[in-house]
Amino acid sequence: MKHSNHRKPRQQRAQQALRIGLIATAGLAAVASAAPAQAASGPAPAAPFGLTMPEVHIQADSAISNAHRAHTRDFKASFAIHEYGDTIGAGIANQALASSSGCTGSEHCRSVALSFQIVTMGGSHLNLNAKNVSRAANNQCTGCETMAGAYQFIVDTPQAMHLNSADRAKLTEIQRELYALRGTTDSPAALQQKADALAARVVTVLKSAAAQAPAKAAPTRSGFFASPTSPKVTVHSLMDGWPS
Repeated sequence: MKHSNHRKPRQQRAQQALRIGLIATAGLAAVASAAPAQAASGPAPAAPFGLTMPEVHIQADSAISNAHRAHTRDFKASFAIHEYGDTIGAGIANQALASSSGCTGSEHCRSVALSFQIVTMGGSHLNLNAKNVSRAANNQCTGCETMAGAYQFIVDTPQAMHLNSADRAKLTEIQRELYALRGTTDSPAALQQKADALAARVVTVLKSAAAQAPAKAAPTRSGFFASPTSPKVTVHSLMDGWPS
């Protein structure tokens, strides 16, 4: 799993803090514009030969945290699971946004945002536009701890799959542990290690589930069968922040 850590010059932080509130709507708009036009045109026409019509999906998830003088500690987490059926296209966005502003060294801010997005899809999908964004900004905040982690998991199988109750239970436990990080006083580095460990457990669950998915290809819109492919789990991981 790859992580990207960015440090930005102090003179850029104020400008980024002003932009951070716009990222959520901008990200979703970009995803929506990339989806096929029929996504907003009502029910799709019936498929030929009595086959189920593949669908188009648009989804955005986010965790947004903001710490300041009146609220020096803020922690936001999101853990979302989206199971799609036979899919011809999808636009998905996941983002973690954290900002700290106006605190001092004697009472520094701590802002943490962690977002986990799980998407399963199968069949003969033609297009996937996936965006995963992590942004952390300090604005005139001395000694502040500001970090944002975005984890996106995409399960791609030849035929639509559904998580069973055992897999759901494991993911629910991981979700509980993610939310429990709210009360931690760990350093940003230690907190990142814990988030990475939770993400690794999610991958283990999803790989096991994907391996059990049907190998037979789902019918395409034209009524023909797509060539079967092996199940695949793709992980996008981004971490951004300024430890004190």
